[in-house]
Amino acid sequence: MRSLIHIMALSGLFLWPTLNPSNETPGGSGTRTAQRQTGLFAPSPLGVMSTVVISSENEDSRDCYDKLFCIESKKHSDHVELIVDTLVPWNFTLFVDLELQNLRPNRQLPVIQSFSSRGREQIMILEIAQPGRRWTFHFNLKWVTGALGAKHDDSYVYALPFSRDESYLVGQSYNGAASHKKKHAIDFDMQIGTRVRAARNGIVIAVEESHYRGALDPSFKTRANYVRIQHPDGTIGNYVHLMQNGVKVYPGDRIRRGDMIAYSGNTGYSSGPHLHFEVYTITKSLKQRTIPIRFRANGRNGVIPTQGNLYGH
Repeated sequence: MRSLIHIMALSGLFLWPTLNPSNETPGGSGTRTAQRQTGLFAPSPLGVMSTVVISSENEDSRDCYDKLFCIESKKHSDHVELIVDTLVPWNFTLFVDLELQNLRPNRQLPVIQSFSSRGREQIMILEIAQPGRRWTFHFNLKWVTGALGAKHDDSYVYALPFSRDESYLVGQSYNGAASHKKKHAIDFDMQIGTRVRAARNGIVIAVEESHYRGALDPSFKTRANYVRIQHPDGTIGNYVHLMQNGVKVYPGDRIRRGDMIAYSGNTGYSSGPHLHFEVYTITKSLKQRTIPIRFRANGRNGVIPTQGNLYGH
C-alpha cells in the first residue's frame, strides 16, 4: 500500500483522464512471476478549503468544489440556510466547520456528513442571534470520496481481478509485514500490461493514469495510477499501481463484475510489477478503513488468498 493526503486550496478529488477506451495494449501471459512484489497505496485525496467571509451585506452565494459539490447560502429574515448540491452520481463525505459572528447553528459543529447521488440537501440553519445587526461566517471544509461508515455486504464473494484463464502468485496478503500491516489488501504479482478486471459491480468514482515509474523511494508515494469503484453497498474497491495510460474507464462509468478496466503496471511506491487490490470505507477522520473480503478462487467460494500461493478462477 502507498500513503498520501493531498491538501490543496482546490484539490483534484478525481482526475478526468485523456485516453482512448478502444486503444488496447497487449496483456500479460498469466504465468507465475518469479519474485513477490510489495508496494504502498494512497488514500483518496482529501480536499481542503477555507472560504472567504460571507456576511449580511452579501447576496445569496453558491461556491463549487472539485466538480463534486456546491454549497449554497440563502438569506432569510431571521436565519441563513446552507444547502449542499451534489454534482456527481456517487458518494462523498464532507467535514464542515464554521467561524460565526452573530449566528447560531442549529446543529453541533463540526458537521461530518455523507451525501449520495445528485441532488440538493439542507445541511444547516444559522439563526441570526441579534436581528438587525451585522453577521458573518466562513467555512472550513474537508471532503473525500466515499460514504461515512458504509456497511460492507459480508455475504458477497468477489471475483479475482484478472481474466479467467490466468493465475497469479500472491506476493502479500492481509496484515503483510512488508507494507500491509493492519491492512486488508492483496498484492497479485503480475507483469506490466496484464488486463485488470472488476471484482464487483459498481460505478467508477476516480482514476489516475499519468504516472510512468515505480520505485521503493518515498518520493514515489504520490505517483501510483489507480481505478476506484464504488460498490452497491457504498464500499470502494481500489485497483492500484496501474500502467501509464492504461486506464480504460472514466468516472461515472457503470461497471459489471469481470469488465476489463485497466492494465496492470509498476507505478508509485512499488518494488516491482503487481496489482494491489483492496476494499475500504471512510471513517469519521476522513481516512480509509480496509475491509476483509473473500473471493471465488481455485474453484471454491469464500477464499482469502494467502502470501506465497497461486490463485486462479
